[in-house]
Amino acid sequence: MAKQGVDVLLVHNHVDSLGGYVKYFCDLSASGGYPLSVIFPANGPMTLVMHGPQGHQRAVSPTEDPSLYGVERIVTTWSFSSAAYTSEYDAEQVGRILRDYAGGRIGLVGLAQMPYPMITYLKAALPAATFLDGADIVDPVKAIKSDYEREAVARSVALQVAAFEAALDAIEPGRSEWDVAAAALRVARDGGTEHGPILVGSAPAGQPGIFKPPRSQTRVLQEGDRVTILVEPAGPDGMYTELGRTIVIGRADDELLAEHEFAVRAWRHCAAAIRPGASARAVAADYNAFMRDHGRPEEERVHCHGQGYDIVERPLVRDDETMRLDDGMLLALHPMYVQGDTVYWVCDNVFVQDGGVSEPLHGVEQKVFEL
Repeated sequence: MAKQGVDVLLVHNHVDSLGGYVKYFCDLSASGGYPLSVIFPANGPMTLVMHGPQGHQRAVSPTEDPSLYGVERIVTTWSFSSAAYTSEYDAEQVGRILRDYAGGRIGLVGLAQMPYPMITYLKAALPAATFLDGADIVDPVKAIKSDYEREAVARSVALQVAAFEAALDAIEPGRSEWDVAAAALRVARDGGTEHGPILVGSAPAGQPGIFKPPRSQTRVLQEGDRVTILVEPAGPDGMYTELGRTIVIGRADDELLAEHEFAVRAWRHCAAAIRPGASARAVAADYNAFMRDHGRPEEERVHCHGQGYDIVERPLVRDDETMRLDDGMLLALHPMYVQGDTVYWVCDNVFVQDGGVSEPLHGVEQKVFEL
């Protein structure tokens, strides 16, 4: 912030899974559409603006409250994102707090979720202030995981492995995709997760079993089905990792096993290109060249990305990313493609480290599971 001449950051999120900025700053999870804003001065404790009685304030200790470390004041409003007439309530409180920086430089963090009424209100209320995107200040720091954050990641990984094993135990003919997801979610909830889905998809041989969102996980499993599963709930500390595999109810045929072996090769090819200082764009281009050279579909979304406080956070390994990869970043690698009549993929986390990447963190064999 000092290097960029930024006096204060305004951080805002209001959804789980992709609301990690406020979690990073104040250890509270944004969720359910309830707005949560953090005012982070370059020098001094934080102020939170969050849901509660309209216009109330309370002081907290920035050093003694274990759940709000670094926060000195909480201001509450009774706004709801579903009630449009309340859309400026949070902005009014934020504007009052930011009056101390009326002629300064204010970094906005979380612009993709920051409500339009908040931005227009603040620009009108603080016409002498300079507003800029603060993400380029925060993202390179947030992406490097501290020793504590690495320990939190390890707890997330352990929870997800247990959830995955529960899903395997639940897969059998006659049970629905949701039964499988529910078994995994039960273990995740018992392990302390707050947010994150279990995505399951299934299909008979000859159809791609792409995983589905929860409300669509209604298909009943049958003998011979191919099942894809993605385990994404955050761990007990709120850190996200993810694990995905393909399962066959019965025996996998030689074609499926051979192509899955190539999917593993694609995963390892991408992992081999990752190292501190590498360009995310270059890694994405290298992966697509590998797929193209082997007659497979190129990635059109994102097959590798940062993770931790969000299910997807920077850097994104694709051609529009400006950040470079760095030592200590947590990445999710999940190359996925449909070849013929089958979906192929492998999903694991690694840490970027000197010389390349760590071994896959979950320690689950990269194979087709036959049940």
